[in-house]
Amino acid sequence: MENTINKVELLGRIGQTPRFSTSGDVQVARFSIATNERFKDRNGVLKEETTWHNVSVWSSKNTDDLRLLKKGTQVHVIGKIRNAKYRNAEGEDKYYTEVTSSRMNVCREEGQNMQQVMSETNIPAGMAPGFAIN
Repeated sequence: MENTINKVELLGRIGQTPRFSTSGDVQVARFSIATNERFKDRNGVLKEETTWHNVSVWSSKNTDDLRLLKKGTQVHVIGKIRNAKYRNAEGEDKYYTEVTSSRMNVCREEGQNMQQVMSETNIPAGMAPGFAIN
């Protein structure tokens, strides 16, 4: 079998208040984060481009880790890309791409230094269909 890799690492800020839900004994947070890239265009003008990424984070219901997630919080997410298909109320097929987090750190700014304020949150194996840890 051919080896393949599906790994994403993002450092960005949460764009809106996360949506929380539960699945069995697990709490799920869904939110988007913005990453920025600076580059010079063909004319040498400095440009900045923002890309938004949908993220899901799974955590035990008995932890307060996900309460740290708020709009504007800087997070470091490591995970994989997951594509999903669902049917909307009108019966149309819709497609959705998200980063399913296997590890996440919430950062706090103190002066010029970034500090980790949350230990890595690992997705418990087998928590939901399609959310495996490799």
